[in-house]
Amino acid sequence: MKFIVVITILLLLQLQCVFAFTSSLQTTRQHNSNNIMLARRSTEEWFVQYLNLSTYHQKKIYSRWPGAADSIERLGRKRLHKWLSFFLSSEVGMDHNQLRKLILDRPQLLSYKLSNIQATTSYFLDELGLTSYEYTKLLNKYPSILMYSIDNRLQPIVEFLQKDCGGGETTSWRKIVYTYPHIFSHSIEKRLQPKVKFLCNGNNLGLNRSELSQVAAHFPPLLWVSEENTQSKLDFLSDALDLSTAELRTIVVAYPQVLGLSLDKNLKLKTEFFLDGASSKNDMTFNCGLSKRQLKEFVLYQPALLAYSLENRIKPRISRMLEKNIYL
Repeated sequence: MKFIVVITILLLLQLQCVFAFTSSLQTTRQHNSNNIMLARRSTEEWFVQYLNLSTYHQKKIYSRWPGAADSIERLGRKRLHKWLSFFLSSEVGMDHNQLRKLILDRPQLLSYKLSNIQATTSYFLDELGLTSYEYTKLLNKYPSILMYSIDNRLQPIVEFLQKDCGGGETTSWRKIVYTYPHIFSHSIEKRLQPKVKFLCNGNNLGLNRSELSQVAAHFPPLLWVSEENTQSKLDFLSDALDLSTAELRTIVVAYPQVLGLSLDKNLKLKTEFFLDGASSKNDMTFNCGLSKRQLKEFVLYQPALLAYSLENRIKPRISRMLEKNIYL
């Protein structure tokens, strides 16, 4: 009987030890988990404070980068501070507002190697000669450019602008680079080269090297807007104004932005307004009643006429002219 009692006591003691060990292990795990969460909150809080992020800003970052919380914790404060400080340095010249915009637009950049970003920065500033202002403007327009390969994407497109587009050593290609950096998102073989051939083809516009350089410098999107889109506007202008290829080329070279105007919401409405009907100062739905020849002369003289607002500029001014008995 005593033997059974002793055995029972020993079993109870063992169970008590097991329970105590399990409880201690759970406490240790919970403590470690709390420490990890504390460290994460500390890094995130520092990051939020450093960039002065609002609740809206934080939600925007986490929606665009679902793994942001874990990534920020993994990167750590030291690495993040070094990464952010680089953009605020005199080499890049960003202020906190510009840096915050960069992060909000492309938060995944935080996990990108600083050495790669520094190499890209050196390429634009040292090799291409962009100023800090121009480079900052480029980054705020298209932060994803920091993720492109210098050898496989950036350098080939710059060389394309210099050679194929007649940019040479002039500053025109530099302006395209920092004002329209989205050009780096387009394929040379599939988009840019075919469009240059289209613009230089004698059956379309027949631009020479100098004219192509001028057109590209004043309206770079023409290099990647689809051929179908451009052709539809060339055809319309040619038919609506009885333009020869030479006259059409003159208009495009002088004001290439005309090919960026909407066909249905802009070009057609304005030509209809200028050509149809007779003017009447008592009717705000009036048209000008010009002949094709007259309108062609106006457009050849001032191609930007087709870009003026119909309702806010053209109609009010013509109405005022009619009130003074001045007719086109």
